[in-house]
Amino acid sequence: MPKERTLLYTGQEFAVEHVRFHAQRSEWSAFYTVASQRIVFPMGRTMFDVRSGSGTWLVDGLTAMRFADATVYQMRPNAHAARQSMVVSGHASPLPVDAAPNFSFLRPKSLYRLHAAQRQLLTRGTGAADVAALVEALGTSRPQVPLTGAVARARRLLAETADRSTRVSLHDVADAVSRSPFHLARSFRQQTGLSLHQYRQHLRLASAMERLVDGDHELAGIAHDLGYCSQSHLGAVFRQEVGVTLGEARRVLGARI
Repeated sequence: MPKERTLLYTGQEFAVEHVRFHAQRSEWSAFYTVASQRIVFPMGRTMFDVRSGSGTWLVDGLTAMRFADATVYQMRPNAHAARQSMVVSGHASPLPVDAAPNFSFLRPKSLYRLHAAQRQLLTRGTGAADVAALVEALGTSRPQVPLTGAVARARRLLAETADRSTRVSLHDVADAVSRSPFHLARSFRQQTGLSLHQYRQHLRLASAMERLVDGDHELAGIAHDLGYCSQSHLGAVFRQEVGVTLGEARRVLGARI
């Protein structure tokens, strides 16, 4: 897959790059082998599959990945769109050699810290300490397991529709995967650690942050496009989950570079 790399930081302990991939076809890539341990953070709306060994994982705009030395994997994009990531190489908290890739959900507050750290690296050359702290936090987060069946289909549907203004109800999701709302909700929480509502909410907040990073300052428009009834509704959810106001996030993430 064609990609662009921008070096954001390099030090004795690790290096940080911003990587943009341009998907051309929705099919499995060639096999890649990781030269050294690598942590990949999402930096925008994204959706693709990763296959390593006998497991296949769905990666979305909330998913951080850790690869051990010499990990062999393949990727398959799910949309013909650019995918952006922050890649941290050489961090000194190694995974065992030949370990399977480790996938973890990022909470909206962590995702905001990640965007803010990248902005600091781009504008002032600071923010590496925040990136290191986020890497360390991944070591204590709950790893994702490869999902199958109804939960996998439900997660994919939610990820595909999270930033649409037309709401897809959770009952619609349950019907689409041929499960009752009760059983789907219970299975989804058991396998992911999140409720269906939390997962969709976090995806929408991730989309809101991406819009701010891209320079979109129309908060009412963002709220409408993401299916919130008003700017104040999005603002209340954003402050509760992220810890800052929409206005503050717009100032920090949307500043010109």
